[in-house]
Amino acid sequence: MKKSLLKRVSAVALTVALAAGMTGCGSKGSAAPTNAGSSGEGKTEKTVLNVWHQWSNDTNELKKKYDEAVAAYLAENPNVEINTQTLDTEAYKTKISAEFAGDAKGIDVFYYWGAGTARKMINADKLLPLDSYITDDIKGKLLEGSTAAFEYNGKTYSLPSFSWYMTLYCNKALFDQAGAELPDTYDKLVTAVEKLKALDGVTPLASGAKDGWNAAFIYQALALRTVGAEEINKMLSGQAPFEGEGYAEAADKVQELYKMGAFGANPLEQGNDDANAAFGTGRAAMRLMGSWFANGIYTDKAVTINPEDVVAMKIPMITGKGNETDYCGGFVESFWVNKSTKNPDEAAKFAIYINEKMGEAAYESGSGFSGWKTEVDEKGLNPLFVQIKDLLSQGKTSVLAWDTSLDAEPATIHNEQVQTLFAPGADTGEFIKEHEAAINK
Repeated sequence: MKKSLLKRVSAVALTVALAAGMTGCGSKGSAAPTNAGSSGEGKTEKTVLNVWHQWSNDTNELKKKYDEAVAAYLAENPNVEINTQTLDTEAYKTKISAEFAGDAKGIDVFYYWGAGTARKMINADKLLPLDSYITDDIKGKLLEGSTAAFEYNGKTYSLPSFSWYMTLYCNKALFDQAGAELPDTYDKLVTAVEKLKALDGVTPLASGAKDGWNAAFIYQALALRTVGAEEINKMLSGQAPFEGEGYAEAADKVQELYKMGAFGANPLEQGNDDANAAFGTGRAAMRLMGSWFANGIYTDKAVTINPEDVVAMKIPMITGKGNETDYCGGFVESFWVNKSTKNPDEAAKFAIYINEKMGEAAYESGSGFSGWKTEVDEKGLNPLFVQIKDLLSQGKTSVLAWDTSLDAEPATIHNEQVQTLFAPGADTGEFIKEHEAAINK
């Protein structure tokens, strides 16, 4: 989903610039959009679609798969030209929001996140419903329950590409070296942190807390166990308030881990890329991240650890609380159509096509789980992704990343407030009050 997660942006800026949320799973790239096509002489009669996405790094497997899918589409549709623009995740979110503060004339189809993230665009009538383009044949190819994050007011505005699963990645070699047990409970996690701290130059759990969505992942994981998926989903959908001891308990546990040194000395100085690099080079024993991270363990040239040493784990249980079949993840990442496009039929056709192809590609490359029933080749799945697939098969109730479910302003406040838990002097009471004020209004 999504690939795809957020640096801190003020709530005011986000409100003005429409929606910005999520979990970022994209790759770092150029600071300005890059052009992957142009009309050229003799081609002005073609239908040109301007397509934007957030896979800007040429080493990103999903970018390669996107380019391959576009090439196949153009071969089948010679009357169409695809002009692709890319930015890395952080800049992309800001740019997309700024564009849709107007009419986004330079965008026909674009990658974005559903649920609460897209809701403001829907309410502003910026996106094209796809219901008239979704045939019975297309409906028959979709996995049951995969479209919920793209449905608003009885209309379907997009279709799923791929889903994700929040995973605790553990370097078993470092655990063995420290004499620590892989943590399937919070108590075992605390014990493991104490032992892993003794290893020279090793951070027990790389947090990437400089990026708010990374910090939020850790809080959300613990809240899943202290509150439960069903109650969190009610809160995120506005059916129940943000209240109860479970939310405070999760905040206390983040602070407890911080004080123990689980995240290193200064976690707010290290962002997503830093945390990924720390785990990939053996300088961190654990990393809590989406299933998309698994592919990089095998393909990222900067990774120096042995991929066979990495074990995929569920979010640790808290004794006497929660349901083991609850998990964080789901379908939320997708391509959408700008309502202002001059070519709605062709844009809708391509959006549906690319969502299916990216769902297949994500699964084949071990980055995510397709929202489509179409058969894909599983022979190339890496062993780590297979582990995650097995974990997902045990899941029943999922919770999306909060900043893709909440509206833009409370999502930003959530991410910023979670970051306060990764510093000395954190005030859990104030943390709860800020969330109540932002969410319960």
